[in-house]
Amino acid sequence: MKKAGTNQKRRSPIICRCNNINEDTIKQAILDGCDTLNKLFDATTAGVGPCGGSCRKVTGPILEYYLQNKTFPASAKDNSSTSAKGTSKK
Repeated sequence: MKKAGTNQKRRSPIICRCNNINEDTIKQAILDGCDTLNKLFDATTAGVGPCGGSCRKVTGPILEYYLQNKTFPASAKDNSSTSAKGTSKK
């Protein structure tokens, strides 16, 4: 009998619920060259759902963090408020 949680693949958290876009998809789009929010939204459809883009408060800090550090925050969904600290608002 298997123990719960063993040999199970980690699921990437859903960032955009309207379009069912997960964190791994967002990160891959950034790695593939999306360096603006508009490019990220075009490539993934995150941020353009019927809710009006409520996930932008998570996708923006992920992109900004990556552009500044060339790495991603530990987990965008868990640390969205932490990853945005120290970033400048324009």
